Amino acid sequence: MNATKDYILMDPTEQISQTLDLQQNDTHSQRTHPTVEEYYGNMTAFLSLAIFIASLLTILNICIFSTTVSRLRRHLNKPLLRPSIMMVGLYPIISVAALVTILVPYSWFICHTVMHVMFMVGGPVFRTLLFRYVSSEQNYVKETGGEAVQLNTPPCCCWCLCLPLVIPTKAKLCISRYMVWQMPFWQGSIMLVMNILYYKDIQLYRQVMYFFIPFIVCSIVLGVWSLQITVRAITKLRGDYQLRKKMFCLQLVVMLCKLQYLILYDQLDGIKMGGEYPINHTIYKQTIINILILVEMVLVSMMVQSAYRTPIQVQVDEVNKEREITRI
Repeated sequence: MNATKDYILMDPTEQISQTLDLQQNDTHSQRTHPTVEEYYGNMTAFLSLAIFIASLLTILNICIFSTTVSRLRRHLNKPLLRPSIMMVGLYPIISVAALVTILVPYSWFICHTVMHVMFMVGGPVFRTLLFRYVSSEQNYVKETGGEAVQLNTPPCCCWCLCLPLVIPTKAKLCISRYMVWQMPFWQGSIMLVMNILYYKDIQLYRQVMYFFIPFIVCSIVLGVWSLQITVRAITKLRGDYQLRKKMFCLQLVVMLCKLQYLILYDQLDGIKMGGEYPINHTIYKQTIINILILVEMVLVSMMVQSAYRTPIQVQVDEVNKEREITRI
């Protein structure tokens, strides 16, 4: 009652300023990520160093990508060139997304979505590349001569042991194609809805976000399972193409940018970092995670460069030898 009387007796300008302060504090309590002005107006030495290191790591990743692309353009024919460049281009894009997250923390959910999209896009592109290694799906069926394919592959190797061997046909390859291509459409729709909810109504997003997780997990499992079956089948024909290594590099996108992100996000809560809003614990936590992702993307890019080198280089060397023999 006394507080109410004091508020009534207060000068109108003081009432307005107090109301605005309460509204501002309520807004800050709902938000964990500052605006650009708040972020750079309260910059710390740790964040400045993080931005510098993140920029260097991103430039290094782009340099590795440029070297890999120049090598692919020298050693690949046209049907294989475009999907191969798209596959090696996933990792510098992820690095740029991690850098933008550090530069503009409020955009973290969009950048996290970009990292997720790289796997959704990489799955169908990688499947296309796999069958271009054997010319086409029809040519694969001809080369195998009706040889059966195993279905007990990761991540479904435990519960699908009872499934029989499958002879690849046009209809069954079509089902495999749909299992991979559902990822960009299904997960893309979910991530679009989650982005709209996050930036329009953060409270509603926090209430419904867990309902989307089972659908995303099921979509990823189906896509990875189909890709693993395809990789094992084509490896029997193109064993020197390092297909499993390429598949592992693609899976690292989910493991590092999604699974690792969620694990570290909870684990780092036990360490006190940062202060009050705007440079709070969440900003420090996400900065550390994204720096780690940038370091890992450099290492993965080097692995990708090795994975996409060997089989094509051998083919080009053989063509060059034939040309030299014809000239002589």
